[in-house]
Amino acid sequence: MAVKQINDQDLSKSIAQNGKVIVDCYANWCGPCRMLSPIIDEIADELTDINFYKLDVDESEEIAKQYGIMSIPTLLFFNHGELKEKSVGFIPKDEIVEIIKKI
Repeated sequence: MAVKQINDQDLSKSIAQNGKVIVDCYANWCGPCRMLSPIIDEIADELTDINFYKLDVDESEEIAKQYGIMSIPTLLFFNHGELKEKSVGFIPKDEIVEIIKKI
């Protein structure tokens, strides 16, 4: 499943979906974000029952404040609309998959 781009207005509707939702909070100028992006795309292609979204924190400052995003990349892991886990910084694919399994 393709990763979809969202903004402040879309986030609450997107995370309210049933099941697991992963939000990749990034900025275009961020090197580690650019390293993480293809990994998120790969996982999204493999785990098609999970919704993956990208959120540009430079364009969505309210969400960054709401979820206390101080560093990027930050991954937000939701299950049935509830934030279950937050990961800050670059992490490898296997760690992301492990977090997904436990939420």
